[in-house]
Amino acid sequence: MKVRDLKDWPPQPSAFGKSYVVPTAEEAIVERVVNVHGKRITFIGTAKEIKHTYHFEAPNEEVALDLRRILELNVGNSVLSVGDAELSVD
Repeated sequence: MKVRDLKDWPPQPSAFGKSYVVPTAEEAIVERVVNVHGKRITFIGTAKEIKHTYHFEAPNEEVALDLRRILELNVGNSVLSVGDAELSVD
């Protein structure tokens, strides 16, 4: 299964105020993984020099840990491109 096949992938970034413009998954670049707690994963993406927080809930903890590995391997790539990665677990 590919990451893009996960329900609700790619996640939307958190919003910060009225003038906030939500970047597309193609614009946002994976910067780092912040935390994995159970099946929830939080990571930072950057678009137009603005940091955005992403929260994603995986189907289970095993998928969350695999997604963490994938995100860490894709630092510097777009959030959209992460969807092409193959999960090693279902």
